[in-house]
Amino acid sequence: MVRALFALLCGALFGAGLLVSGMTDTVKVQGWLDFFGAWDPTLAFVMGGAILPMAVAWRYAGTRKTAFLGTQIPPRHSPEITRDLVAGSVLFGAGWALSGFCPGPAMASLGFGGSGSVVFLLAMLAGMLAMPPLRRTLFATSATSPRTSKMDIRALTPTYAVSPQIDPADLPAIKTAGYTTVIDNRPDAEVPPDLHGETMRRAAVALGLTFVANPVIGGALTEANVTAQRAAMTASTGPVFAYCASGNRSSIVWALSQAGTRSADELIAIPARFGYNLGHLRDQLAARRAKA
Repeated sequence: MVRALFALLCGALFGAGLLVSGMTDTVKVQGWLDFFGAWDPTLAFVMGGAILPMAVAWRYAGTRKTAFLGTQIPPRHSPEITRDLVAGSVLFGAGWALSGFCPGPAMASLGFGGSGSVVFLLAMLAGMLAMPPLRRTLFATSATSPRTSKMDIRALTPTYAVSPQIDPADLPAIKTAGYTTVIDNRPDAEVPPDLHGETMRRAAVALGLTFVANPVIGGALTEANVTAQRAAMTASTGPVFAYCASGNRSSIVWALSQAGTRSADELIAIPARFGYNLGHLRDQLAARRAKA
């Protein structure tokens, strides 16, 4: 109940900020994005005014282990710049420029009773529903074309290795290298159907490998992810091979799962040899070791 009330108050504050700043005014938004026309720069001050307190809040949040309501603050995650991220950002910006709406202001504008925000929200929902099957269709078309594997076995320890995204054809080499368990840390929504967890599981099991699906959403790693990774590693009869988009998430969840057995410095230094920067996890790793 307290969390719901707090969410209501935060939502009301955010909505009020949108109204006062003019972010719900489609003419003002389009004017701000019209760099080669009648450019209206005033919303740049709105963005700057929003970024400053948010930067302070993030800085303060980095000193805490739990939120004010007692929930655990998830670890910060170094964002991976992917094709989907870039394409989605371009599409979002184009839609914002053409309509003058983005999701938050559109919701706030519903209170005005106009039809524009209603039409925008309905179209946005339709696009969100249509995109997954469209992506599956597009990827299915290209799935038969040759794919260059990014497999690069990066052994963090003698019993645990990480890698960027693999495909079924890589699994025999993984088995030959001595790994007995494969952990998929990448959500199906990020990959084409021929790389989905179930497809990879069938291929792994056919080779006698144990396969564990433990999808980690970028920027939203949970304690359940850490627990599942630790359990899979403990249950494995041999070395473990984990993969995601770049190997970064598989490194992070490994470090968090091992915080009770190694120092924070060691857990940061080991992945750093392969270019994974886990420095932002130092305080959390140290706190977990202290509790162990």
